[in-house]
Amino acid sequence: MQNNFIPDAIEIVSRAISADNDGEYEKALSLYRDALSRFTIGLKYEKNESKKKLIIDRVEGYMKRAEELRDYLNKQAEVEKQNGGSGGTAGGAGTKPKGSGEDEDDA
Repeated sequence: MQNNFIPDAIEIVSRAISADNDGEYEKALSLYRDALSRFTIGLKYEKNESKKKLIIDRVEGYMKRAEELRDYLNKQAEVEKQNGGSGGTAGGAGTKPKGSGEDEDDA
């Protein structure tokens, strides 16, 4: 059985990074989560230890970014709830959360 989980995860995380850079944080978070689950499964089947280590290092960065996006989106939802959910983006769309570590475009 060929391990297609890792290549699939890399393709998905590339789309997540692109969505993240475009300010589409909800889409990016969903894609990061999908990629992370595929990386996790793929790591179970990966036999090359040095490749595993490299993947784990990358996955930790993606996981950190997904957590930052989740926290940011939760805060935005709370702000909108407090403001009565009155339309608009409440500073969301154009505002980059955290210290957007978007240097890692090389998936």
